[in-house]
Amino acid sequence: MLSLARNCVLAFALSCTVSAASSSSSSSDAGYVGYNLTLSGDDDSAIYSTANTRQNASSQYPDPDVFLNASVSVKEIDIEVDNLTAKVNLDLQVLELLQFNAGVDLNIESVHLLIQDVKARVLLEARLENLVAMVDDVLGSLDLNPVIATLGNGVGNILNQTGDAVDGLLSDDGSSSGSAAVKRSFTIDDNILYSINDFSGNSHTNRILEQNGDIVEQDLDNDGRVSGTRVVGSYAKDMTLTGHEDKVARNGKEVGRKQYKYEPIHGVQAIAAIFLDASGKVVGTQILSEIEVGGHATVEADE
Repeated sequence: MLSLARNCVLAFALSCTVSAASSSSSSSDAGYVGYNLTLSGDDDSAIYSTANTRQNASSQYPDPDVFLNASVSVKEIDIEVDNLTAKVNLDLQVLELLQFNAGVDLNIESVHLLIQDVKARVLLEARLENLVAMVDDVLGSLDLNPVIATLGNGVGNILNQTGDAVDGLLSDDGSSSGSAAVKRSFTIDDNILYSINDFSGNSHTNRILEQNGDIVEQDLDNDGRVSGTRVVGSYAKDMTLTGHEDKVARNGKEVGRKQYKYEPIHGVQAIAAIFLDASGKVVGTQILSEIEVGGHATVEADE
């Protein structure tokens, strides 16, 4: 799912300059509802300012960022918005695989709007958060699209190739080493959710998702020899349903496939497919992708 968090801070100065044939300063509420009109200036330049403008605000339609509501008959309306700054925070999570938080500063130093020969009711209402809502809708559609969700395995393959480029670099003969990619491959192929390693103590633990849905811990030494295995949980108890499910063919039979997320500790996350028959019995499991922050190593016995 995509999840999104937003915060907008707006600072602006709004001024209205109107040219009219008047040379005296006066204050009147004639023809205006909910606020007073103040006129000042000479015959060639007059400034109209309003106070206590009643806004069309409610729980459904909150206070706008810019609002002007007046019935006027003047020669010119000049609106300037100075120093418009918005802070947008985007917290995006796509496919439960990619997550980032970005803070964006948007700044417009000056906006100038000139309207001449106005003889009408003027209503200017701007809600800048609508822009943020549009961005959120686009990002949300990415997270909820089931077609994109099925690409998780492909993303895992990209991570494998990236690990080969970073960790393997070049071997002694100048050729690229594929050992890192092989290690990442067998962790997914063997349904290893994550590993805990202590090479100095010759003690390693692999947490594995079994084909019946159980989660087991496997103890190994530095050479990959298994010294013990025990059940520590199950997909139904320790994993969270992502909401993506469909029907697929497995071993010649149609089965249901549900996608689950496993996140035992912060920074470690795995996405798995659980296959179930018509009665709801688990008939197979498959790790689709996994993410681990920091270094990674997995010990396994040689075939």
